[in-house]
Amino acid sequence: MVNSKDIGIKREKNLLETLQFLIDGGDYSKGSSFLEKAKRYQAAACMVPGHPLYTFRQENDQITNLIQNEILPQLKIWQQDGKDSAALAKLQNGVDRLHDLKNHYSRKEISIYPLLVKNGLASEEQTSKLWQMDDDVRDLVKKVASVIRQNPMPDKYFIEALVEKMAYQVLRLVFQEEAVCMPLLEDVVSTKDWHIVKQDEIEVGYCLIDTPPRWDPTKEEIEENQLYLDQKSDLNKQIVQAFHKYVSQLSHIDTNIKSSDILKGDESYPIGDSNTGPSLIVPNMKDIVVKLEVGSLSLKEIPAIFNVLPIDLTFVDAHDRVKWFSNSDRVFPRTRSVIGRPVIRCHPPKSIDKVLKILDDFHKGYSDSEDFWVNVRGRIIYLSFFAVRDAQDNYLGCLETVQDITKFKNIAGTKTLENKEKFDKKLE
Repeated sequence: MVNSKDIGIKREKNLLETLQFLIDGGDYSKGSSFLEKAKRYQAAACMVPGHPLYTFRQENDQITNLIQNEILPQLKIWQQDGKDSAALAKLQNGVDRLHDLKNHYSRKEISIYPLLVKNGLASEEQTSKLWQMDDDVRDLVKKVASVIRQNPMPDKYFIEALVEKMAYQVLRLVFQEEAVCMPLLEDVVSTKDWHIVKQDEIEVGYCLIDTPPRWDPTKEEIEENQLYLDQKSDLNKQIVQAFHKYVSQLSHIDTNIKSSDILKGDESYPIGDSNTGPSLIVPNMKDIVVKLEVGSLSLKEIPAIFNVLPIDLTFVDAHDRVKWFSNSDRVFPRTRSVIGRPVIRCHPPKSIDKVLKILDDFHKGYSDSEDFWVNVRGRIIYLSFFAVRDAQDNYLGCLETVQDITKFKNIAGTKTLENKEKFDKKLE
């Protein structure tokens, strides 16, 4: 029987060698041996169908297969004379399917990167560099999808170079995830935290795979894993240092933000939220009443009201950290991993300076609201940001509202209680 401790030692050794290979300028395409060992030395718990890391690896297998066995072969066939319409159609279809990467990367950004921070393996600035790489690849996939549908088509050699660049960048991220990020997390993230990631997956969706099976570790498994983590030694410091050095080489984009710009208050604010329900649990919650400025509501009524509002709500506190969001169907996914995180780290790196400007103006009292609207897959989404202040005008935080206003575009006439049947029939 293979000793799990020996496997762990081999996993750390391979991880350190992989990082050194990349730091020294090694090309991922020549690092297949590192990738093979990373898969061979996986922690047993992460090989269970339904486990988040198992799901990420499933998706990476499909991403790799799509590129190597569909996109690149069809590119070569079409490139021979630039006139093979069947090959071009298959190439276009393959690149279109690659748009599913958005789900894979989004889950990584809102669930995996926070785990790197929470476990002391990376700073917020370093995970922003990783996020920037994801953004660059997403943009490249969009560009390729647009270019290969242009009429007239650009030079076939230009298209060949662009598609091959896209394939290289996507597969480089697959290597980075499989050979670096996943082995880094396997032995340090608790089963409890992985279960939270699992529960959050459905909010975002999956990439090129069917919905994975449920994965519900028992209370005993969670406690046993926590005992193991409490007793095991910390991750090799050489690995952490090598990872920091590797990330610093990834991007020339400056993602460093002064601490005073990120937090307006207590830096010890708790990061992450493992609770699945309210912290205050008492019998007969409907009898616990909260007296408000006007009227009162029970503890059962408050979340129920938030959940039926046709608007997504997110509250960022006075320390500029995400404190709460409504749990109704959301236009843009939110996962519990964001609770307690600096809000600027929940946005793409290219948006950080704009978010900071809005928050800074709210803090200084220069403005009280901002609004935007965007088109998302044919829907018009209206976003508003409001400064929240108390009766003494002290800043308490920022409330973000998101609403799908598509149906309001075509409203005409007057609908009242007297004539509602006429309008309801039109919707049938």
